[in-house]
Amino acid sequence: MEFSILPRMPSRTLVRSHPAGVLVAAVALLSALASVVAPDLAAAQTPGTTTPAPKLHLTTPLLSARRVPSFMKARIADQKLEQSLTDLMATAPPTSCLEVSERGRPVFRANGDTPLEPASTNKLLTATGLVEHLKPDTKLATTVVTPAAAQDGVITGNVYLVGGGDPILTTPGYKQSFVETGQGLSELAPLADRIRDAGVKEIRGDLVGDDSRFDAERYIPSWPNRYKREDTVGPLSALIVNDGVTGYAAAPDSTSKVRMPGDPPVLAAETLKSYLAARGVTVTGAATSGKAPAGTTEIARIETTFGDALTEMLSFSDNTTAELLNKELGFEVSGTGTTTAGLAVTKDTLTRLGLPTAGLVLNDGSGLDDGNRLTCDLLNAVLDKQGPDSVLASSLSIWGQRGTLRRRVRGTPLDGNILGKTGTLTNPPVVSLAGFEKTQAGSTLTFTFIQNGPQADVGLQDKMAQALFDYPQAPDLSTVAPRPPAP
Repeated sequence: MEFSILPRMPSRTLVRSHPAGVLVAAVALLSALASVVAPDLAAAQTPGTTTPAPKLHLTTPLLSARRVPSFMKARIADQKLEQSLTDLMATAPPTSCLEVSERGRPVFRANGDTPLEPASTNKLLTATGLVEHLKPDTKLATTVVTPAAAQDGVITGNVYLVGGGDPILTTPGYKQSFVETGQGLSELAPLADRIRDAGVKEIRGDLVGDDSRFDAERYIPSWPNRYKREDTVGPLSALIVNDGVTGYAAAPDSTSKVRMPGDPPVLAAETLKSYLAARGVTVTGAATSGKAPAGTTEIARIETTFGDALTEMLSFSDNTTAELLNKELGFEVSGTGTTTAGLAVTKDTLTRLGLPTAGLVLNDGSGLDDGNRLTCDLLNAVLDKQGPDSVLASSLSIWGQRGTLRRRVRGTPLDGNILGKTGTLTNPPVVSLAGFEKTQAGSTLTFTFIQNGPQADVGLQDKMAQALFDYPQAPDLSTVAPRPPAP
């Protein structure tokens, strides 16, 4: 059968530009098929016989909308979501962007190429650099070394506590002060146990904290001074306990904060010294800072996995952890543990992955700096590149269950269905959220929503989340599918 008699199809321009273009094309095709096939149906005969073939009784007319392909459902669903998100953006600050995709297919985009201040969603870029260069089981080790071996349980000379970039060392008392629960932090106490178990009873010298793995820059110069006063981020160091702000030196299990002014390595050494005293190990010297000499022997260590630190950074939006992991990234790739080195690796990684970096400005790894800029295009592409089953995704906070999203609209169908990275700054106002959402129909959407300006509203995130959860809103295909032939 020749199909040269088909009428001219609607142009591609019409199909692309008109909401009903696809339907027009489908109906035209069905109409043409009907003009060719319909006259033959009743008269068709079985080959080689004179017996007419059974007539086909079409329960669904050939030109019925029931025969429109299933992609029409997606188009209708996209239109409904587009209208809902367009209405939402009309109430957001003018300097906002919103982008949604489904397995890389664009669903909605508003101001996607506008560079905006991201707040803590900036950590997703840091995480991308990290997961592309470190494995989840990569170890961040804190060690104790000595130039001289113990004699009858006594070490004569200094002992060195050497930081390996672990950002989540804590004491139980400090952990009890956290607002959020369930943080997978590493306790310092087992290090004291292992020194004692190595047979050490006395250290006749100083306990020296060594943080030479990273540079000595404690705060990024462009940060406002209030970050120090408010403990928004701790002093940055390759050897840090309790974010470098408190040591519980007198009583490590105490729940009262005892502030310890001074450098983080001294604070860490002082905290370990107090743990040793509680275990009957005497340190006759002081807790100080310095660099371990060459040729030392390790007597104890504790380790944190990179995966645990990544979850602390993303799920609980830990600024200190983000900055230290950024320095660790620089150290791992270039041998230089600085903020600048880490940021360079992240930028190079984003470029190598072919992601849209136009307008990108990175001044830190945490998103605290007011000068950071990125686009919804970039952040959504980062998430699509990693995917909802990636190491990065598994480290995000979970709506209604874990991290900074734990208290969001709890007890609703959204619980457990959104993996996200939040971001909030008050001066200037920034509210952001990016991640993955599983819809009620079982689809997984990638989304990025950044608001800059006085009208920035966390409540708009809830409305967006509900709109995405309802996707796709479209006719049930069972109501428009072809019916089976009549008996």
